[in-house]
Amino acid sequence: MEAASPAKTLPSKEELLAFQARWMRPAGIAAILGTLIFAASLPLQPSGSGDNDAERLTEFHDQSTDLILGQGVLIGIAILLFIPLLYVLIRSVVGRTERVKRGMVSLAFIGPILFSISGLIVAIGLTEAADKFVAQAPAKEQQAREQAATAQAEAATGGSAKPAKPPSNGQTSTATQATTTQATTTSGTTTAPSTAITPRTPEQAANKARDDLASDVLDDSGLLQAGSLVRFVGLITLVFAMIYIPLWCMRTGLLTRFWAMLGLALGVSLLLVPVGIFGLMLWFAAVGLMMAGWWPVSLPPAWAEGRAVPWPGREDVEVAPGRGGPGTVEGGGREVSEDALPDNGEPGTPAPSETPGQRRKKRKRRK
Repeated sequence: MEAASPAKTLPSKEELLAFQARWMRPAGIAAILGTLIFAASLPLQPSGSGDNDAERLTEFHDQSTDLILGQGVLIGIAILLFIPLLYVLIRSVVGRTERVKRGMVSLAFIGPILFSISGLIVAIGLTEAADKFVAQAPAKEQQAREQAATAQAEAATGGSAKPAKPPSNGQTSTATQATTTQATTTSGTTTAPSTAITPRTPEQAANKARDDLASDVLDDSGLLQAGSLVRFVGLITLVFAMIYIPLWCMRTGLLTRFWAMLGLALGVSLLLVPVGIFGLMLWFAAVGLMMAGWWPVSLPPAWAEGRAVPWPGREDVEVAPGRGGPGTVEGGGREVSEDALPDNGEPGTPAPSETPGQRRKKRKRRK
């Protein structure tokens, strides 16, 4: 028979409280610092507002230093500074429940590290691609202009820039006969032959050459492809961590429902909207203020208890003593206009079917 695996033992309350006392405030301060560094990197981010790849690569070339410093370095440092907060949260969860495996602590590290590394790789790849594009673009544009000018000249002279040499025997050449036949209609009138494709102007050809070169440079960049792959894996892992960690923080009472569900929603938004990361930064700043002890509202009681204190659900809410359960309505079952029945049931009490006028007449008779 297979031996049963030993049950997972939780740390003692003293060990868990000692861990929290040592790491909570530094983790909160690191998260706040990460948010500030992320905000400082925003002015250095290239806008990338060009209409096509050629314009964007030109902009990246002009702002290559800001691209590497802002997107590659500062944002990477900001994301790495969120690791202590995620680590304290998931480690505190693991110390309070046996339902979360210890290996899930790695979620606090994998996603942020891969995301930070990918940012630097992508920034370097974009810089190299932009430099290569700017170096090759003038020659490509000049070549495209010359080819377009030659094509226009050939179209203007009927298909060849050089005049055709007349045949020596004085007879009309086959090409001339074909052209004359094509230009003659069935009625005997001649019309000018039309061209099926209008040649590009030199400027149009140059723009087309720039766009093609930009696409080729981006597709041939190995760093960009590697950085995009690492970023995809890091993003998926980070999103999973932002779903798993806040959810279990709520189940163990470390975060309120509002902050846990907000962090979960902002984590999912990273896959849906490009600006989702801005909301996530604000979430890290708010939770960091809580853990540093600078938030106006105190932390949930589970932190001080050293154990899981789940938030009560609807089924856990007890009914107040002396009151009926949910949906119970107290009352005598009479209309509001009716007089209340006395407890001793005196004779002469008006029946529920009597009208107010009938009851007044009875009172006058008694007098």
